[in-house]
Amino acid sequence: MLHDPVASKMPLGLVPPRLDEWPAAIRSAELQRGTLVRCGPGVRLVSWPETPRVRLTALAPWLGTELIAVLETAAWVWGASSTPGRPMHLSTQHRRRTRGEPPVGALVHQFSYAPHAIVRYGPFEVTTPLRTVTDLLRLPEEFTHAHRVSCRLLLLSAEIERSLVDGALAVGPPPHRRRARARLSAL
Repeated sequence: MLHDPVASKMPLGLVPPRLDEWPAAIRSAELQRGTLVRCGPGVRLVSWPETPRVRLTALAPWLGTELIAVLETAAWVWGASSTPGRPMHLSTQHRRRTRGEPPVGALVHQFSYAPHAIVRYGPFEVTTPLRTVTDLLRLPEEFTHAHRVSCRLLLLSAEIERSLVDGALAVGPPPHRRRARARLSAL
């Protein structure tokens, strides 16, 4: 798991406020005043450092209670990407369909994750750094420079051994396994 030195110094039970529940006019005024700052597509209080928990809370309007941050969006939550991606990548759990329309600016997948592949911060969930790396390596589309950088940063910051990633790729779903292992060896 990622070591978060800032979060480890915060008192237990201290959670970032849900700014998406504030009226839009107040959020706008506080942004202009400097009390709030942009955090990905959302906002955070300037006094709250950008930690995975704060970034995930900033995504509250898009995540709701049933979506999980995955792929590039999860890499951003863990601090391994400068942007949560456009569109943001979210997923339902257990391949369920979403209720209603997907959030604007988000691509909603229907993936299934084991409980150990998810980290929960309050009501919000994100894939673990290990699962995020393996998901990025398995991408069927082009593996961009940004994807490579995100994978490298996740491996370094979460202190994940490559053999662990290779093992996860070996037992994971077969599509794109050979390509994912080649991408891992090229990192």
